[in-house]
Amino acid sequence: MRIRFAVMASALLATAFGQTHLPVPTGAFPVGRQMLLWSDPARPEDIGPTAGKPREVVAYVYYPAVAKGSHVEYFPGLAGLESAAETRILRQQFGGLWNAVTAGTIQTNAYSGPPMPHGRTRFPVLFFSPGGQAPVLAYQILLEELASRGYVIFGLEHGTDSALIIRPDRTMITYVNRRPPDALPTVAYLEAVRDETVRRSADIVFGLDRIAAVAKEPGSTFRNRIDLSRIGVLGHSAGGQAAIRTCQIDQRVRACLNLDGEMFGIPLGSTDPIPTVLPGKPTLAPVAVVYVAEPGPSDAQLAAVKVTRGQYEDWRAAKNRALRTFLQQNSRETHLITITAPGYVHASFMDVRLLGANPSLEATLNHRSGTNITRAFFDTQLRWGQKKNSRQFQVEPREGIQVEKLGIRR
Repeated sequence: MRIRFAVMASALLATAFGQTHLPVPTGAFPVGRQMLLWSDPARPEDIGPTAGKPREVVAYVYYPAVAKGSHVEYFPGLAGLESAAETRILRQQFGGLWNAVTAGTIQTNAYSGPPMPHGRTRFPVLFFSPGGQAPVLAYQILLEELASRGYVIFGLEHGTDSALIIRPDRTMITYVNRRPPDALPTVAYLEAVRDETVRRSADIVFGLDRIAAVAKEPGSTFRNRIDLSRIGVLGHSAGGQAAIRTCQIDQRVRACLNLDGEMFGIPLGSTDPIPTVLPGKPTLAPVAVVYVAEPGPSDAQLAAVKVTRGQYEDWRAAKNRALRTFLQQNSRETHLITITAPGYVHASFMDVRLLGANPSLEATLNHRSGTNITRAFFDTQLRWGQKKNSRQFQVEPREGIQVEKLGIRR
């Protein structure tokens, strides 16, 4: 969807910071947060310091709750690690906000492990996979809002594919880079991206297995309170790729949303994609793909990597054709949401653009649009879709956001 040249990658923008409170969620429920650590002995890590040991997956769970106790720290466990080598990727992700994150001056709205609301209501479930090397905790505005609207969200940290996992005992699982340091999208680079997507989707399937047990565990906050017949999967960037692949392989999933994850990478100079999805296989549930059409690279940037404007445009067109072909041939209801709104970028789904002293109105509006798209899609598929006269998926009208219905609903 966008050019992946390493020379054009950049850390998130530095932002001034002070005492910052995340925007208050607008739903009816207070929000709780818990951390669960899962270990999968059937899938040992294949590389790095934990090679041969069971792959570990952390789930940060956001859920409708009773307003009880204290609020959770924005990113726990960082005290004393501000300059540690293990936090290098996190420092890059948060940029100028890093001191605020480590100092604890960002205030969340989520309570620490409170009970769920009294009653027998079973809430729909969402699994969330973050962007490549981005932590789940960089998306808390989105996750708190969804929880306040009545969803239980399991945000996954994917073992050695995550920026950093800090276990409750303060030991760490660090990121292991399996991607070659290519300046241009090569076959080897795109195969590494695909392989990571396979691992992430396997983590989601493993998580689906785990919550079936969590829903029955005596003493669990979620015992008899999550609806396993209403499960959705979403993700941003690399996580979005994993969401769509999961929708191809697990029938328990009722809907999947990809927030700007590139599903059809093509080596420069080729027209043959190396997809992160299973080629030729339809999804087992309705899907939606958000494509943020950011401006392309300048002529100077292309010249720096010895790529002509014609080569770049042909390459981008080939990727878009591959994406559209997949969506149009899908046997389930499929939507493509193209965003060209001013200032909307790949990172607009994340907290970082709204934190700091004075977030711009444009950044606030863009984040809200992404949240509204997410809510509307899953409300349609997991809430309204349960009713006899179910509504159609629609997003709030806004210039620069185009929704196309593709695929075939059967």
